Amino acid sequence: MFFEYHFHGCAGHKTIELERNAYEEMSLFLKEQGQTDAFLAGFSAAPVDHLIRCLEFCGSLISDTPLPGARLAGVYLEGPFVRVAGGMTDSLLARPCLKAARRLAEAGRGILKNVTIAPELPGAMAVIEYFASEGIRVSAGHFCCSPETLREAVSCGLSGITHFCNNGEGPLCNTDGLYHTDGPLLEILADDRLTVEMICDGVHVPPELVKAVRRVKGRERFIAVTDGCAATGLPGKRLAFPDPIGNVSEFDVRNGALYIADTDKLTGSLSSMNKIYDNLIKFCGLTEEDALYACSGLPRKWTGVI
Repeated sequence: MFFEYHFHGCAGHKTIELERNAYEEMSLFLKEQGQTDAFLAGFSAAPVDHLIRCLEFCGSLISDTPLPGARLAGVYLEGPFVRVAGGMTDSLLARPCLKAARRLAEAGRGILKNVTIAPELPGAMAVIEYFASEGIRVSAGHFCCSPETLREAVSCGLSGITHFCNNGEGPLCNTDGLYHTDGPLLEILADDRLTVEMICDGVHVPPELVKAVRRVKGRERFIAVTDGCAATGLPGKRLAFPDPIGNVSEFDVRNGALYIADTDKLTGSLSSMNKIYDNLIKFCGLTEEDALYACSGLPRKWTGVI
């Protein structure tokens, strides 16, 4: 069975719906349609008080009667301390703050597995160091920093990259035959301390790039994810979902992914983990054992989930 490491919803439900019924339906979909037996509830940028309610809800759910399908194994906070909104609501992004970080860590004691931070934001290094000291994984995501800033973040405890190749890693340019970049792309690939996660749906990242990154990072530094959203498993071409503070936006389903309505801006994956597993074998030529490790073994090891 697979493990959903980076996941925001499915079957018409978002993880921000703090109701047991919604989690039961997501749990059943993950197990029956995605062959997944455990998942982290991912939460995008939102007010800290709201994220604390999410953490408290998940903690209660984990200690309560088990869900009927895949079990809730923890929480992944993809914000609010990020710089590039992507599919998030821009006004909900926040600068890293130690006081807020301590509140989140306390509310998520034992269940908060990963926090995404943009290293270039003022105050980020202290927050990265704090979360790492609490045994919480920290990954760089929704960011655009220099290689030097990334190296400093790693020295402070940053150890992962959120959906690599779908951030602001910067372009690799060629000028008069010389390759160069101002962003952290090459630093991420070269630093053996950094584990990358990649959305392997074949839409967010070209299959050839998935294959190349897997070869560079190797078996112990590559996690395959869905970054699944509420539209996963739903019929229809135009869908509407609320953000964490209730603002409703419209989205289009096309090319096997979710886009902000009437734009070419990708915002969500529609894959389940069994499809990601099949893609790894197809894209990268991995053995079934190595594909399973990227989809289950390594993320479980990374988060301490048995």
